[in-house]
Amino acid sequence: MKLAYKGAMNNTEKLVIQAQAENTNHVSMKVRIGWGLGGLADNYIMSTLIALALPVYNIALGMDPVKLGIALSIPRFLDAIADPLMGNISDNTRSRWGRRRPYIVAGAVLSAILLPLLWMPPVRTDSGMFWYILGIAMVYLVMYTVYVVPYTALGYELTNDYHERTRVLAWRMYIGLIGSLTVPWLYWLCLRPTFNGDVAKGAMWVSIGIAIIIIIAGISPAMVCRDDRATKNQEKIKIVKAILYTLKNKPFMILCAGYIIIILGLFASSTLGLYINIYYVYRGDKIAAAAMNGMIGTVSALTSYLSLPLITKFSVKWGKRNGMIAGMALGTIGIASLWFTMTPEMPYLQLVSTFIWGLGMQGCWLMISSMVADICDEDELETGLRREGVYGAVNGLALKGALALTTLVGGVLLVWSGYDATSAESAGIVNSNVLFKMRALFVIGQIAALLIGIIVFMFYPITKQKAESTRKILDQRLSEKVRSTIL
Repeated sequence: MKLAYKGAMNNTEKLVIQAQAENTNHVSMKVRIGWGLGGLADNYIMSTLIALALPVYNIALGMDPVKLGIALSIPRFLDAIADPLMGNISDNTRSRWGRRRPYIVAGAVLSAILLPLLWMPPVRTDSGMFWYILGIAMVYLVMYTVYVVPYTALGYELTNDYHERTRVLAWRMYIGLIGSLTVPWLYWLCLRPTFNGDVAKGAMWVSIGIAIIIIIAGISPAMVCRDDRATKNQEKIKIVKAILYTLKNKPFMILCAGYIIIILGLFASSTLGLYINIYYVYRGDKIAAAAMNGMIGTVSALTSYLSLPLITKFSVKWGKRNGMIAGMALGTIGIASLWFTMTPEMPYLQLVSTFIWGLGMQGCWLMISSMVADICDEDELETGLRREGVYGAVNGLALKGALALTTLVGGVLLVWSGYDATSAESAGIVNSNVLFKMRALFVIGQIAALLIGIIVFMFYPITKQKAESTRKILDQRLSEKVRSTIL
């Protein structure tokens, strides 16, 4: 009996080790790349809309920027609200293909189909374009939610290790940044002589090419990664209860507050950058300004390949919170320097500022994703549930809600500066007072957002030591659960 008992304990220990290995700390390169390819689809789905909306509908078609901002903000708010619902649906799905993969495939394919339709308004009046872009964008962004929420949650589930999470999630950015190298050039491509000056037509054909990439890259995570087996028998949780649990999580609320402030300030103000290059730096030369816009995006993306490994090493030594704060501080320096480097005398000097900004800020997006994964562990410690879908969704809600406001606020900033699309298009120039206001709003708005963001993230409480302690307790719980089930 004694020997039999010893043998039983040996088998138990083996099963415990096997159960813990289901959520292995190490992730293979195949899985990293397969999941990372989804970041390219994510980047193209969202960034193509952001990159082309103002150039196509405002600059080329003359649509009122405030009306355009409203038409794009409403779908983004709907999209943001849909995020927690999609996260809860995905968390509660129990299918033979898992709880993430079916939605990833459907969302990627449907988003790709809708993308070219965004630039095909049948009536080119303010009213006609307003209702057209409103309707298409609503469906498009909901399909984006169907894709990105389960995709993000799948990434959080790939590993439990504090540092391995950062390394794995970095692949979303490593590969997604290929999109960042090309997205700034999309407007330039739309201006090619092939399209005979019809920017909307150019946007449609460019988007068809992007759509093919979205489908191939978007379904890759579903083909390569597997869902977390440990949640198959997990109880289902209703959406209201799930959201309430999430909103009570203090670290998550701090992270979301900082995230919203940074996104809103950076992207609302940065919409003025293209206009400043067109009418101030290049004196009305749209093609030259579009090329510079492309170079800015390219430099920013290339800088990211330096920023990501640097901030990863920094966070391993000093923690993710300090890595986030250091990145924002460096980004602030880069933005402040733009007041002096965006100049007609030396147009390319602004690329130096872009390099400094990118070196600091690109790594911050990685830190935020990795922080959310740590927060999911804290949540499991409190609730006993793995709810990556809802946390990724509410984080997405914060992002998309902020982006929805950026389009609206960006349009308002244009009006505040005194910019008028019709007179600017006919005259080819903008008066100096308007340009000064544009430049001031562009620089000061971004600096203010980053400084406030630094203050907010100083209160983020999850340190490396706390995260590792939480993970140790969760692993012990898993071991005890397996032992009690077997014995």
